[in-house]
Amino acid sequence: MMSDCVSLRPFRPAHLDLLAVWLAQPHVARWYPDPEANLIWAANPPVGGSQAIIAAGAADVGYLRWQRVDRKTLDALGLHEIPANSVDADILLGNATNVGKEYGVAALQALTTEIRRDAAVALIGLTTSIANVRAHRAFEKAGFRITRQYEPNGLGLCHLMVLDLRGNRS
Repeated sequence: MMSDCVSLRPFRPAHLDLLAVWLAQPHVARWYPDPEANLIWAANPPVGGSQAIIAAGAADVGYLRWQRVDRKTLDALGLHEIPANSVDADILLGNATNVGKEYGVAALQALTTEIRRDAAVALIGLTTSIANVRAHRAFEKAGFRITRQYEPNGLGLCHLMVLDLRGNRS
């Protein structure tokens, strides 16, 4: 499996230029319509937010970010059933040639291993367009399940995919 060599490396300010290039790639831009907002987030993550570069061996292949979500934000999105302090994650693979090699699956599994260490986190969630079937398959391989559809802030109809960590801290 090509994903055996995947690791999460600390995101550094020097990675902003690389992230900008990745956000402009057609296979990424389709799902990340506001590259400037994503770059602003990456340059100055909010409290409770973290990020990493996905590496395959020595190559930087993608970007992963995550943050804890408070009750007010969840309620504003109509996600009343999601516990506060859950983690929302976003992931992208920078080059189309790296899609389908399970790098994203391995990166999400690495993130899940890290987040499981905090018993206060009940769920990890991912939001993705209902049209992004490739992402759905990858997220399912990483243990996530579609729990519902909703329309977050101008992104159109999306799936909420969740990995429930309650009672499963191994």
